[in-house]
Amino acid sequence: MNSTISSSKIALLWLVIICGAIFMLLLQTVLQTDSQQKFPIETNILALLPENNQDKFAQQAFQQVTDNLGNKVVFLISSENIKTAIKGADYFTEQLINTDLFSTVSGKLSEQEQQAWANLYFPYRAQLLTETQKKRLAADPAKQSQQVVQQIYNPFSGVTGGELSNDPFLLFREYISKTSHASANISLQQGYLTAEQANRFYIVVYADLADSPYNLNLQDKLPQLTAIESATKDKFHVLLHHTGTLFYASYGTQSAKGEISTIGIGSLVGIILLLLFVYRSALPLFLALLSISCGLLVAFVTTVLVFKKVHLFSLVFGASLIGVSIDYAFHYLTERLVHKDNWDSSLALKHIFNAITLGLVTSLIGYLGLLVAPFPGLQQLSLFSVVGLLSAYLTVVCWYPLLAKSKSQSKPPNLRILQQWLFLWHKPKVRLFVPLFTLFISLLAFSQVTFDDDIRQLQAMPESLKTQESFIKEITGAGQNQQMLLVKADSEQSLLARLKQVELQLKQWKKQGKLVSYQSISQYLPSITEQKENYQLVNQLYEAQAPRLVETLNLARPLRSPPAFSPLTVADFLQSPATKNISYLWLGEIQNSQAAIILINGFKEIELLVKYSESSPDLSYLNKADEISSIFKEYREHISGLLVIAYLLIAALLTWRYKVKQALLVLTPPLIAACAGLAITSLMGIPITIFNLLALILILGIGIDYTLFFAEQKNHKHVLNTLLAITLSAITTVLSFGLLALSETQAIHGFGITVFSGIIVAWLLAPLAIREAS
Repeated sequence: MNSTISSSKIALLWLVIICGAIFMLLLQTVLQTDSQQKFPIETNILALLPENNQDKFAQQAFQQVTDNLGNKVVFLISSENIKTAIKGADYFTEQLINTDLFSTVSGKLSEQEQQAWANLYFPYRAQLLTETQKKRLAADPAKQSQQVVQQIYNPFSGVTGGELSNDPFLLFREYISKTSHASANISLQQGYLTAEQANRFYIVVYADLADSPYNLNLQDKLPQLTAIESATKDKFHVLLHHTGTLFYASYGTQSAKGEISTIGIGSLVGIILLLLFVYRSALPLFLALLSISCGLLVAFVTTVLVFKKVHLFSLVFGASLIGVSIDYAFHYLTERLVHKDNWDSSLALKHIFNAITLGLVTSLIGYLGLLVAPFPGLQQLSLFSVVGLLSAYLTVVCWYPLLAKSKSQSKPPNLRILQQWLFLWHKPKVRLFVPLFTLFISLLAFSQVTFDDDIRQLQAMPESLKTQESFIKEITGAGQNQQMLLVKADSEQSLLARLKQVELQLKQWKKQGKLVSYQSISQYLPSITEQKENYQLVNQLYEAQAPRLVETLNLARPLRSPPAFSPLTVADFLQSPATKNISYLWLGEIQNSQAAIILINGFKEIELLVKYSESSPDLSYLNKADEISSIFKEYREHISGLLVIAYLLIAALLTWRYKVKQALLVLTPPLIAACAGLAITSLMGIPITIFNLLALILILGIGIDYTLFFAEQKNHKHVLNTLLAITLSAITTVLSFGLLALSETQAIHGFGITVFSGIIVAWLLAPLAIREAS
């Protein structure tokens, strides 16, 4: 009686906890007042990475580039007729402005925007020269006078009296035309940024997103944009291209949702069919789904409480916990099926309690190791897994004895094939040679193992997006490329001078065809020293050529002297509206040094660029994808160490429980299964990544369950029941990961292959742990 009362209290307590979790889930989603937080799911892969893994310079560089480029969308509207292209651009920008996707849309430039560069530079016109102008003034200043005469008498030059009065040598006109779009392939036509190539006109439209490109609410509004693009193309018969992080993020989100559906629904369908086929009753189906649902519910709620959001990566991996947590349900339900004539729900729990508890502990050892890792991604994954498994286990322990009091009315399925499989494992040769042969083949295949930590393996990007970005980059020089050089110096002026030196090398490489383009503050702002040198050249030009120009043009008055020297400072430059789209290239003061970045586009020999950056301590080559890939390598190496520690801890626990010989028999199948999983993955030409190592944790957690249930089965008459339960579990897991192995994303595909093959091997070898009959 006391035991029943105690069980009822425990069941009630667990019910209160689950109800609390349901209430918290409602608060975190449906009842959330902030619409931005209604779906606490994170899709940005960078959120998995440690914030302070980089040095401060690289961290700020990546942050500023991400803030500036990540929230931008670039559109390209093209037609063979410039008027048609402009009409299409007018309509398109108007439609974009009327959506709530973007905070700003930059289509046709206003008069003020068009004059922004001229307004910035005009007061400093006597100290701003292009490289060509400097060479001309230093070598042959009379040539500049000749050019002035030619332009004045050219009826299409548009030189006015006012312009000639303020800039008699027309230096500023030439400078502004060369500088305002120094790094782009575009010009200004009827207020639009326009490019021309292969007899087509291309109009560039920029837009800033109203929120992060990883915001799910924003991504859900993309159909609006698709409709606007389609309407523009149909109405004006123009071509329209786009690129931006938003499109990649949206595609990644949809892919991740697809992976969750694949693994979650695949597991669910497999479980339902198996339960109906084997147990032929609604109650086992309800109980199994109940334990899985409680596990995922509490794991989700807890993760949101701790991390504010759940990453899609954690959900994908967490959905795979179905294969582990269902073990506990299958063993209990199998007990109910085979003991239907003398069924006692509480006694059945006692029969399997040691086995499922040991299985839980060994699984938790593998996952808890990730919790202490210095990586937020692994910590979240660990917390989700630990809480999910523990909750599924508690659901079985607390509720099953009360909910499954009635005996089963179904007959056990025909187990002849499983009996024959067990019979084979009673033969000494099978017990010796099958594991050794499997291990030998697996180790032999390890010679084919290759490691690849490239973050791009997480991106199953459609060719349409890649093609559009490449095309827009070719036409405009704009894209999502984040290759860059970080340049440091002691002061602002020293930094500008150093940027200029680096720019000279980049110009040389560009002439050699090694890079497409680059963008640096030094293209727009000379150092004060260089400004003084320019001013001196202009003064010499006035002194030497002003009288001759007055005479040649028959001017009534002598030329005005150039305005007094007044340096254009970094602060003045960055505060101008003209520089709003390039100011992010200047990082400013970091750790008592000044820093700036140079964006590199289309460098074909990265090794050369890296070698150049390593030649000087004030230069660093930065690439976001490479940076993340190096962090993923750290993750992989860290998980490798944690796996070794997990196996050693589990070995110690098993030795304490079973002594050395039986502990080896329990641990050997999941260990060989892990080796086989990696070997088969490698033989299929798939490189090993962090995700394959995470798969090994799953193989350990599931595989150790299989052998533990055999090791805990003291009555050999019940070994067949154990094999039935682990077979059902294995089929469920294989169904899930068999589907996941079809993923288009290579990393997820490899993850599925490793688990798929590892679980099959773990199931095949699990009977090795059956205790010898005494």
